Amino acid sequence: MLPYLETFQQLASQYFHQERPVSDPINAAQLSQIVDFNLGTEGAELADLKRAAGQYLDYQPDTAQVDFFKLLYSGRNNPALLGDWVTSLSNANMHTYQMSPVATLMEQELINQWNRLVGFTSVANMGDGVMVSGGSQANLIAMMMARHQVCPELRSKGFGGQVLVAFVSDQAHYSAQKAANVLGIGTENLIAVASDDQGRLSPIALKKAVEQSIDQGHTPFFIGLTAGTTVLGAFDPVPECRSIADQYNLWLHIDGAWGAPVLFSQKHKHLLKGCELADSFAWDAHKLMNVPITAAVILTRHADVLTQTCGGGGTDYLFHADENSAHNLGQKSIQCGRRADALKVWLSWKAIGSNGFENKIDQLQDIKLGCVAAIETSPHLHMIGPAPYLNVLFQFRPSALLDEAQLRQLNIAICKQMQAEGGAFVDYAKYQGKTGIRLILGNSDTQTSDIRRLLSHCIKTGQNLSS
Repeated sequence: MLPYLETFQQLASQYFHQERPVSDPINAAQLSQIVDFNLGTEGAELADLKRAAGQYLDYQPDTAQVDFFKLLYSGRNNPALLGDWVTSLSNANMHTYQMSPVATLMEQELINQWNRLVGFTSVANMGDGVMVSGGSQANLIAMMMARHQVCPELRSKGFGGQVLVAFVSDQAHYSAQKAANVLGIGTENLIAVASDDQGRLSPIALKKAVEQSIDQGHTPFFIGLTAGTTVLGAFDPVPECRSIADQYNLWLHIDGAWGAPVLFSQKHKHLLKGCELADSFAWDAHKLMNVPITAAVILTRHADVLTQTCGGGGTDYLFHADENSAHNLGQKSIQCGRRADALKVWLSWKAIGSNGFENKIDQLQDIKLGCVAAIETSPHLHMIGPAPYLNVLFQFRPSALLDEAQLRQLNIAICKQMQAEGGAFVDYAKYQGKTGIRLILGNSDTQTSDIRRLLSHCIKTGQNLSS
């Protein structure tokens, strides 16, 4: 074991101290010529393994750098990283208390705290939840619970010819399509409801879509809202959609994978006004909380629904009726083998407290406001959508008149050129027919100077490309 520990320490030390670009783009054919990906019948020496691990780190984008603006996660969370290392060392499984006693109680405390933030608390019901692999699985389980509510017999007897219909915004995450496929609902029965000019689901369009499905003889059962859409960071209106859900007896879910941490902030939690009215809620700790992937949770304000939906089997050999059986979380999960992700989240929260996350949200929101102001006063850059959260979608426009297809090509080229030069790693996205540079603010180390440098680089790169 000692040689492997020493190798790990050497690689970690080198990784943390070396100067390197945020991304070193290389195509698959070129990479295959550098790294020996072949597996053979004979074992390899530790030196070969060290070389491969080092090459992995060399070509992996460095998401901890302040110039990483590409995805809905960035930065490094050192207490959580410690938890991730310890979790791998212990190799715990979260199906029973017996196999993960400390991590089980940590997860239950996390569930309680998340439910408190969302508002799934009352004298009669303190809410429920279980940690999952990510927002996609959380949204899947939410749809499963909704299906169980409207058709509890479906679990054992199947669909029986009925058509279930779910509704999400046209800005919703693609995991809703996956869930409709996995659950056998059919992607044609997942209705993309129109959004307004702020990127939020339109309650008027939602009500019309629900009534249309009823007129067709179908059974509407699920409304999926988004808190922090992937392109604009928009927050769908909860109270208005709750009224529609009550009128037609539908399950109301909020996908807060990206936007949920706004609830830490007293100043900005109004963006999720009414979230306590939802039936279920998804939250990704591996996004804005910067916990190493993967760590997420599905919450619900309804006691026992998770167990009724996901539980079953295993009592003969795994889920024993002992004094700690009430703490066996496996019956709430669709997984049997489940990693102890609670440790890294718990250590992170323990280290900085709720106030630490609040300060991060407020700081990044202030930087976002400065970024938007800089774009709006620039003769070269233009906002192409609102920025209510930590997503900023903007477009470089040269002095020469270009049509939208040419502007799309130019702005994509800017993103790729900056990455190739070892500069900022940003992505591009399309909204209402316009393609722009999508800047994501998630790293608490980001400063206003970093944003100024990025915008200046965008302008300079755009001018060079357009000339």
